[in-house]
Amino acid sequence: MNALANGCIGVMRYLRMVESGPKPIESPVWIERVATIASEANGIFYPLVKRGTYVQKGQRVGYVTDYLGSTIFEARSPDNGVVLFIRAVPSMTQGETIANIGVPLSSK
Repeated sequence: MNALANGCIGVMRYLRMVESGPKPIESPVWIERVATIASEANGIFYPLVKRGTYVQKGQRVGYVTDYLGSTIFEARSPDNGVVLFIRAVPSMTQGETIANIGVPLSSK
């Protein structure tokens, strides 16, 4: 909730509606697009990264095992970027989203 209030006050400061408020971010990361990683198998998902982690193309972000613990799918980042979403629930169905990677403008 604080993030929403601070965001509104920040916009008001930018528009000079108020004099004080949160300071602007010095080096913002502009996201050009979002790359989605989907599961290719049913099973149990184990994340290897947290939200906000910067990843490289091909880096493992997690893996899916069958119900006996054998790895059946490795989720890898399709691009360089920052993890915007990583699945928190271990149950996995084929086609479900594992992670969303925000690809910054500068990564081209």
